[in-house]
Amino acid sequence: MTHQSSSQQPPYRHEEGGFDPSLGELVTILWHRRGVVLISFVGILVMAVLGISQWSERYLAVAEVGISHPVGHGQGLAGEIGGARDGGVTISAQEIETLIAQMKSQDVLSAAAAVLRGDGVWADPISQAEAIDRIRAGLEAKRIGNAAVIEVTYQSPSAQQSAQVLQAVLESHVWWREERQKQSLRQQVQEVSSQYETAQRILADRENSLMAWQRAAGVLDAEEGKLMLERIYALDAEAEDIGRELAVARVALKNVREGQTLADLLALPDVASNPIVSQLAERFDALRSEYATLDQRYGPKHPVMKSKARALDDLRAKVMEAAKAASRSAHHALDLAVAGAAEKLKLVTAQRDQWQARLMERHDRMQGQAALLRAVEAARSEVLELGTKTQNLQREFAAFRGDMDILRPAAVPSTAEFPNRRDLYLMAVLAALFAAVVAAMLRHYFDQTIDDDFDVEARFGSRLFARIPMIGPHDLSAKTDTAGNEAVGHLAVLMRILRQGVPGEKDAPSRAQAQVIAMTSAMSGEGKSHLTRHVARVLAEFGARILVINADLHDPGTGLVHEGADTPRDVNSAIMGDMTAVLAGDCAVGDAICRVDAGGYDYLGANLPVPGNIATGLLEAGLGDLISGLRGHYDHIIVDTPPILSVADAIVAMGAADVRLFVLRCGHSKKRDIAQAMDQMLAVGIVPDGVILNGARPRRAYGVAPSATPLTEDMG
Repeated sequence: MTHQSSSQQPPYRHEEGGFDPSLGELVTILWHRRGVVLISFVGILVMAVLGISQWSERYLAVAEVGISHPVGHGQGLAGEIGGARDGGVTISAQEIETLIAQMKSQDVLSAAAAVLRGDGVWADPISQAEAIDRIRAGLEAKRIGNAAVIEVTYQSPSAQQSAQVLQAVLESHVWWREERQKQSLRQQVQEVSSQYETAQRILADRENSLMAWQRAAGVLDAEEGKLMLERIYALDAEAEDIGRELAVARVALKNVREGQTLADLLALPDVASNPIVSQLAERFDALRSEYATLDQRYGPKHPVMKSKARALDDLRAKVMEAAKAASRSAHHALDLAVAGAAEKLKLVTAQRDQWQARLMERHDRMQGQAALLRAVEAARSEVLELGTKTQNLQREFAAFRGDMDILRPAAVPSTAEFPNRRDLYLMAVLAALFAAVVAAMLRHYFDQTIDDDFDVEARFGSRLFARIPMIGPHDLSAKTDTAGNEAVGHLAVLMRILRQGVPGEKDAPSRAQAQVIAMTSAMSGEGKSHLTRHVARVLAEFGARILVINADLHDPGTGLVHEGADTPRDVNSAIMGDMTAVLAGDCAVGDAICRVDAGGYDYLGANLPVPGNIATGLLEAGLGDLISGLRGHYDHIIVDTPPILSVADAIVAMGAADVRLFVLRCGHSKKRDIAQAMDQMLAVGIVPDGVILNGARPRRAYGVAPSATPLTEDMG
């Protein structure tokens, strides 16, 4: 047969310490605890009503203001919110925040507070600063989406007051903005009017200057300048001609002065044109030509040639003399011509300069008049422009309309804001109901769970055998604390006394037969299986032969072997069966019992879970015979039973025991479960011999120095 380690987890294990009542159980608990429910409900509801009666409801008044184009120019503050922009009103987030800040400014709130105090909105007399603080505390404003609309709210304990305060704030803000814009527009009108008057004075001054200039300059004919310019041009031409004549005369005079040879003298026009000189020059040229012809025929030494040469020299002397006489006459004439031309050029130049001076003077007069005319025209244009601007601003000021409109005025709110008294009363009822349910559950939980001071004998009529600190799966035999060892040792000694019997009793059990001890509990999680292991270990240390029988066939893995230690099947690999096989007759008892060396006792249990009806049938049919057959081999047989309220197997095991121990756990066992388990045992005539209170407060061990580490309870 395949053996399974006892450390294997079962398919299902009840969660220890859980408190999970069903809906029906919850209703039952509330009915049984209806007094606690009613007292808790009424008490909490009364306190809530007293608190709510002091609650001051808040009413929220809502209004909306919109931003639009200002009429006309839109200067001043209108420019701050977009002015006259193309494509409609465009308001940025910064501008909206500025408007909201202006709405909460000291000036606006001061005006609103003054209005409200004058209307007697606040019954109690308050100062201006306190009124402003109240308004600012309840005032909120935010932008609606991306629109140029601001939603303004005011929260107050009075509905009428909230609407009045909000409307006063809106009207004060609109009035304040309009006054600022009007003031800006009024300043612009004053400034432009002042500029207009100044421009008019400047225009009058310039017109007077122009008239004075014109009187001083006389009448200037436009044709006069043209005639003067033509005269200057004619004098320039005449001066140029005279200049050329003078230059020619000076050159001729120079040539006359510098002429020394006959050729130079004959080259002068005045000399060459002289009749005597011209005749002598012709005779000289003819004689010289004749001489040249004869020279080719006779040569220079011929007497004829010599005669011709003398005649040629005489004639040259006559021509030279006549030319000099003519040059002297020409020199005198040229001197007179140069002097006359120079004097004439001087006269013409003086006349031209005089006419140029007159023309420049006339030009200056005309330039000054033009400048004055331009200044007068500019001043007249500025006067016209400023006059038009002044009229426009005056019309705009007369038709002024602010850029902020109250789209939705503040109305008196009909209901208070959440939470109002009705909401609070409803929440108070729900909270009181919930608290009552919680109080009933807590009362039920703590009333049903036993504690360390639970009086077992007074409640159930059973004796208390031992108070043992919590024995859990973490407690190794070598590491169990001293207080727990003392308590378990006390219980083991008590079991030995019961086995030996009280001296003088006639029905004392035979010492040759084993004492059968049954450990049971109402529900799982009481520490019964771990207590069984510890009691078995202590009895084994006394030298007794101990057998531990795990009678829980439904959930055999209940911790009879210490976690982490070798399992019984690993310790003794020769084991061929288990308790289920023994009860079914498929295996001998000796083949199913294993040795637990860590505890010093023998162990008999099932390897695999067995279905409910089958397990109960096996125990009813064979458990009594099995225990009877093993009595002669052991001093103590400790039977670990399943919980009484879980299956009926525990009643079968308890019926075969000599000593019946009922295990309770402080803080875990419920009085209701204990009572039901006692009723089931009494119904079949089984009375527990004693009760073991597990999980009790540890007490200091006798004769042992206190440990530096305080003892702690393990409720796991």
